[in-house]
Amino acid sequence: MTSSARWVSAGILVLAFVLRVAWLDIKPAHFDEGVNGYFVDQITHQGYYHYDPTNFHGPLHFYVLFVSQTLFGRSLWALRLPIVLVSTCCVAGVLAFRRYFEDRVCQIAALLMAISPGMVFYGRYAIHESWLLLFLLMTVWGLLGLWRHGERRDLWAVALGTTGMILTKETWIIHIAAFLLAAPCLYYYEKLSGSQPWPRSEPKFSRSEVGVAVAVCALIVVFFYSGGFLDWSSLPGLWEGFAVWTQTGVAGKTGHEKEWWYWLQTMGRYELPALLGLGAAFALLAPRMDRAARYLAIYGLGALIAYSIIPYKTPWCLISLIWPFYFVFGLAATYAMRQVDVPTSAVFTGLLALFSLAASLKLNFHDFTDENEPYVYVQTLPDVNLLLDPLRTLVARDPENYFLTGHLIGTEQYPFCWLLADYPRIDYISADDLPEEPDAAFLLVDQSLVEKTEPKLRNHYFKIPVRIRGFSAESEVLYLDQAIFLPFVPEKTARFIPTRRLNEMPKDEAPKEQVPEKAVEPDAPSR
Repeated sequence: MTSSARWVSAGILVLAFVLRVAWLDIKPAHFDEGVNGYFVDQITHQGYYHYDPTNFHGPLHFYVLFVSQTLFGRSLWALRLPIVLVSTCCVAGVLAFRRYFEDRVCQIAALLMAISPGMVFYGRYAIHESWLLLFLLMTVWGLLGLWRHGERRDLWAVALGTTGMILTKETWIIHIAAFLLAAPCLYYYEKLSGSQPWPRSEPKFSRSEVGVAVAVCALIVVFFYSGGFLDWSSLPGLWEGFAVWTQTGVAGKTGHEKEWWYWLQTMGRYELPALLGLGAAFALLAPRMDRAARYLAIYGLGALIAYSIIPYKTPWCLISLIWPFYFVFGLAATYAMRQVDVPTSAVFTGLLALFSLAASLKLNFHDFTDENEPYVYVQTLPDVNLLLDPLRTLVARDPENYFLTGHLIGTEQYPFCWLLADYPRIDYISADDLPEEPDAAFLLVDQSLVEKTEPKLRNHYFKIPVRIRGFSAESEVLYLDQAIFLPFVPEKTARFIPTRRLNEMPKDEAPKEQVPEKAVEPDAPSR
């Protein structure tokens, strides 16, 4: 690699990192982040993660988040930082493919990944998908290396990449199947239309070294799935999870089912370079094309078809599907520079990159809670800060405020069970367990339970209609004790006065301003 190429690659990595780390906590904690944070807290309390096959995702992510939270404290920034680093490493992983493709191809692919709206958006979330992408890149890098060079590092890349996938998500089985099926597809198509020569190397390692790699990786899997050898009861979940996962993926009862063209539709909205790469992949059928690119395209198309067949679809899965098509686009752009002319091809590629960057900036730093954005999926909405911001200010003023009471009545526990875990007197109450005297410093009440809750209240509250979670028709009402939260609430905020208090007051002392009608019956949330 030349000195200028090194500087270009370094610049791409810096850009990738900055886009992922800047204003990292600007977006409220996602539902899944609350779940993951809760699991991290369980590791803190009991010393290990108990793997539950109904949770699907593997344990590695939770242990890494545990380390980050232990080092940097319980904050959204600390929870997301590991994924920022992993997502940036994915961009570095693409650059590492210069072992098989020219520098320019890898730099174009890496730049597109660095600025991709989806790669950045989900590279700023404490969820598993970026881990899966990293281990996919590692596995393919090793597979191509075994084919081309046959070195020990290639063996270990495949072994550790596969191990990482197993420790991350059950969908690893789909990608492994796609890897395996792509090989015979490539072999037989080569007989019809040969590609450029790709020298094959004999292995430079022994069978015993293969055995060592397999044994080490098996031990790693057992270690994590058994809670560091402290919870052997969770080890069977390694294979039991597939039965649950299969039912979830095809049963059609989760609310996440979508049509087969969903991935193409989403790529058309956000990932135009990857979509063009998908189209350009068919050009690799022509004779004398790059053989490694053919393999990547066949694998990528196979994985995309498999994910399209499965009804269960969540948008973050897309980042583990589109990465092969960045390489194809890079090859197509490089080919165009040679066959057409450099300025035209460079301008076209640059405009596409600017389009992706603009879309990425808009999504990640402006529209990150806009429900009209498909990537903004079951996202916690800014209304959550109507509670969190005053609580944090009160605690900063006096740590005794950690002991304020709070009730979440009939509402979703996540992400609150992680966000409010430092407050020991906050609890979650179901509709059937509503206490006779539910007064507290604050209450968050499901809209359907407001009429059942309000007659039991004795204190005076600010009453604020809120929506906490996107992709949901449900709404809540936030009650803030007037004596505690007065400095944090706008003057014209609707107020709740207990009915029994109003009835007990003399007529001439009753407040002139009654509770506004909109405060009693909040408008239904718009969709």
